[in-house]
Amino acid sequence: MRVESVSCNNCGAPLEVAAGTNYVTCGHCGSRLAVKRTASSAYTELLEEIDQKTDAMARQLAELRHHAELERIDREWEQERQGLLTTDKQGNKHEPTTAGAIFGGVVLIGFGLFFAVTAGNIGAPSIFPLVGLGFAGFGVFLLIAGPAKAQEFQRAQESYRRRRAAVTPDQFLPRDGEPPASNT
Repeated sequence: MRVESVSCNNCGAPLEVAAGTNYVTCGHCGSRLAVKRTASSAYTELLEEIDQKTDAMARQLAELRHHAELERIDREWEQERQGLLTTDKQGNKHEPTTAGAIFGGVVLIGFGLFFAVTAGNIGAPSIFPLVGLGFAGFGVFLLIAGPAKAQEFQRAQESYRRRRAAVTPDQFLPRDGEPPASNT
């Protein structure tokens, strides 16, 4: 069996190792060493340093996966959020609120009834009072559907916040004997 001479990376003591050996413990200082080889030489490296570097890399990878997962959740929420927004008459989008729905419904009902009564009193063609009643009807619809849409938005937003809060960097760290967590 062929023997290689290397030095302990911790205390510098000479070590004799078999040619295929990958790990050795220094007989002088007790350090656990990894035997590394290049085309022209063999040397040792402290396993503790390798473990520290590996742990640091695992933490960095977990942090990257954590950020990627948060970004994925944020993108999904933004898509869902866009579908839940209300659009005003200028085309601007807003988060639906119960107060806004009630205010808008009451205003439309008041305007519609005022329009219908005024059109009926001045002897306008019968279509005008019906238009006023249409506005009032849409106001009633807003009073019913608006708060429900606002509650749906609030539930979706709370679900997003819970999903985001549940994601921690630690869940992406590999457990002993397990492969690293996937980011899929």
